[in-house]
Amino acid sequence: MKVKASFNNHFSEDNLKRIFIEHVSYSGATGIDNLDQYAFRSQLDEQTEILSRKIKSGTYNFTKYKLKLVSKGRNKIPREISIPTIRDRIAMRAMCDFLTERFQSSLVIELPQDVIKRVKNDVFSGKYTGCVKLDVSNFYPSIKHEEMASRLRKRIKDSDILDVIFSAIKSPTVAISRSSDLPSEKGVPQGLAISNIMAAIYLINIDKYLKANTDIAYYRYVDDVLIFCKLEQAHTIAKNVIKRFGKIGLDIHDPINVPEKSSIGPMQGSFDYLGYQFDNRVVSARQGTVEKLKESLVNIFTSHKYSKKKNEGFLLWRLNLRITGCVYENKSKGWLFFFSEINDESLLHSLDHYTKKLIKRFGVRIQPKRFVRAFKELTHRRYETNYIPNFDEYDIEKQKGVLVDYFGLDLSRYQDEEIEFEFKKRIGKQVKDLLVDVKDFKY
Repeated sequence: MKVKASFNNHFSEDNLKRIFIEHVSYSGATGIDNLDQYAFRSQLDEQTEILSRKIKSGTYNFTKYKLKLVSKGRNKIPREISIPTIRDRIAMRAMCDFLTERFQSSLVIELPQDVIKRVKNDVFSGKYTGCVKLDVSNFYPSIKHEEMASRLRKRIKDSDILDVIFSAIKSPTVAISRSSDLPSEKGVPQGLAISNIMAAIYLINIDKYLKANTDIAYYRYVDDVLIFCKLEQAHTIAKNVIKRFGKIGLDIHDPINVPEKSSIGPMQGSFDYLGYQFDNRVVSARQGTVEKLKESLVNIFTSHKYSKKKNEGFLLWRLNLRITGCVYENKSKGWLFFFSEINDESLLHSLDHYTKKLIKRFGVRIQPKRFVRAFKELTHRRYETNYIPNFDEYDIEKQKGVLVDYFGLDLSRYQDEEIEFEFKKRIGKQVKDLLVDVKDFKY
């Protein structure tokens, strides 16, 4: 399909309505205009007609993004997240699908656990003696627009389409909108549906060059680079990679001066990557990610302790969901899915023991599912197990059961469509909470 025809297909009114219903309508987030999904739904036909017409003509301008600061921990500068309006969010999703289609032959965007699976194979192969870890400093804000344009023009020649894409990344992110706000001249906003595909396109040439080098094993996940090589060549390879990133405006933390961010060392030592900890042949979760999970378990019990209803059934349901994760919108969600490549069973036993301590500490009578069994079900019976809920397979009766038993809703006057909406809205909120445990590693 020709570029313009493909673009118009993604931005047809019918497709934009589908995107709203499937991806946007259950979100409570609002952009700078404070228009929520309920108000937008009442204007859906009008809004999608305007969006489709203006996008196709190349005259659509994205609204300023609302600034949201996300803590990265003590003594760290918070991450700036850009929140688009609902109409812009629909446009972003369609644009992401379009860009993925245009660049699909050159880009391979993997889940972090799939990357880790390949890392494990190389660690255990004994082929490499050196390990180079490099971290890009201030990645998204450093992306040069002229460099991005040169990548995009390889697959997209239409100037109207390029204008719309750059309207999306140039629109400023603000706490309060002012007439003096200027378009961004550099960087890609974080948190948009197109942020990660744009970043992948930006690094397409470097990825291709390094993957073609058969003397090394090269991995990159957003701004984290990992290279296995011969130890005696490690410093030379690191310098070469740092130089290539520098040519397109990206600074890498120096392995000598900032060893906590970037490092060079032997394969025999321990190292971490994407939240995983490698120590010889033991693959576990980094301690910080384990502590984050434990904190989320405590929060579930604390929320129950101070709730008015004291529904132990809801407590158990939430706790089980945090332990097992789930399948929702055809994707695996949760801490255990993310860390499905560990081989450290002692960690899983310790998490089960920690959960038992919390049950005793908060004085509740529940018997939750177990991390150990959930992990075995996930790794050996992923597609047959009922131990891990698959919410995509819940029919109306099962949806009713969840809404009545755990959320206490009276559904006597609800139509099936309303039940499905309430179910997806509430499950979406719980799934969003699951993602907090692994939020630093989402692609």
